[in-house]
Amino acid sequence: MPGRLDGKVAIITGAARGQGLAATRIFQAEGAKVAMLDLDGEKAAAAAGELGVPGLLPLTCDVADSASVRTAVERVVEEFGRIDVLYNNAGANFRRPGPRDDSQDGPTIDLTEELFDKSIGVNLKSVFLMGKYVLPHMIEGGGGSVINVASLAGHWIGAPNHAYTAAKAGVVGLTRAMAQTYGVNGIRANVITPGLIQTELVANILADETWRESYAQGTPLRKLGEPEDIARVALFLASDDSAFMTGSVLTADAGYMVR
Repeated sequence: MPGRLDGKVAIITGAARGQGLAATRIFQAEGAKVAMLDLDGEKAAAAAGELGVPGLLPLTCDVADSASVRTAVERVVEEFGRIDVLYNNAGANFRRPGPRDDSQDGPTIDLTEELFDKSIGVNLKSVFLMGKYVLPHMIEGGGGSVINVASLAGHWIGAPNHAYTAAKAGVVGLTRAMAQTYGVNGIRANVITPGLIQTELVANILADETWRESYAQGTPLRKLGEPEDIARVALFLASDDSAFMTGSVLTADAGYMVR
């Protein structure tokens, strides 16, 4: 039985762990060849080795650096010949529990320019750079699907981490602009806004069992998300099942925002 992504080539950023690795597993199982881009190229290679399946290409890539992105995209085209799906999953939230210092995100008055630029780079500029170098190949190939990850903080919630919030709001706006501009080329662009997903990115928050349980009970579905929950939404957007959708924001949060 053919998979939903048979014959497609996908790039997934932040693919060495968490939601990116879950998406790699699911995309590959559905027939796609997957380029696994990650800042930690060794970890991506180790993950690919553990999966032990054909059609995976682990690559080191700093998604906030133009030269690194351009080189990685060229390598994918050299290896697979085309790009059909771009899943911009990579991101970072520079905030830790406890007292705040200048290395962390926070309110506008307290933020350093350096931290603001760093957060914008990995969370928003990365989406621009990946699109800049991937979209020409999608246009040449007759179309494709761009899937960007924002956040409840960027679309609904005025979170206290202002750089992260600004970046993720920018992802929503940039995605809609891509959808408007490149739809004529057969390219769809959509956004996923996840709720709280149990990954390394928020492991320090989830270490507080009381808080974790309180958050879960505050959702209509009474649970936190797993990486696979978001990966399956990404699969839908990558596949032809969503062929009539572009410029959409899909929230996957166990109903947190409808409380």
